[in-house]
Amino acid sequence: MRLAFQDFQFDCKELTLSKDGRKISLKEKPAQILALLVTQPEKIHSKSEILEEVWPGRTVTEQVVFQNIGHLRALFGDDAIKTFSKKGYQWQLPLAAVSDQSLTSNSSESIEKTESTPVNEQVEVARDTEHQADSVLANKSSSLPWPIVAPILIAAAAIAGYLALS
Repeated sequence: MRLAFQDFQFDCKELTLSKDGRKISLKEKPAQILALLVTQPEKIHSKSEILEEVWPGRTVTEQVVFQNIGHLRALFGDDAIKTFSKKGYQWQLPLAAVSDQSLTSNSSESIEKTESTPVNEQVEVARDTEHQADSVLANKSSSLPWPIVAPILIAAAAIAGYLALS
C-alpha cells in the first residue's frame, strides 16, 4: 500500500519514501515506525507497542522510540506526529491512498482519497496539500537544516545513553 501526504509518498510494504518522485533515504527502524503510524492513523500507539512491533524480542530503551520519532518529525515537521503524554504517538497529517495508475502516470488526478471522494475534489485536495507543503517548506527555509541536524542530535543522544550505561 502506498500513501501520500504533503509532497511525500510512502510505500508501507517496501518501506520506501519518496518526495516529488525522488527517493528519500530512510533507515529501517524509522520507516517501520512510520508504517505503523500511517497504517493506523486513528490509533494512539504506545511506546511499548512500538517497541514490540519494531524491535521484537530485543531489549532496548524507550529512548530509541523518542529518537526515531524525532527523526520522523525532522523530516515531516513537528505537526506530523502528536505526542499524547503517558499514552503514546499518533499520526496527524492527512493521508491519501495512491493507486497503481499514479505510479505509472505520476499525476495528482490518480491519487485516491481513502474515503470515497469524487475525483474533482481529490484533485482539489491534492492541490491544497501541495500548496500547504510549499508554505511549510518556505517557512522552514529560515530555520535550522533539520534533516542534517536531527541525525547528529540522535547520534549524540545514543552515545550519551551508551556512555551512561557503561
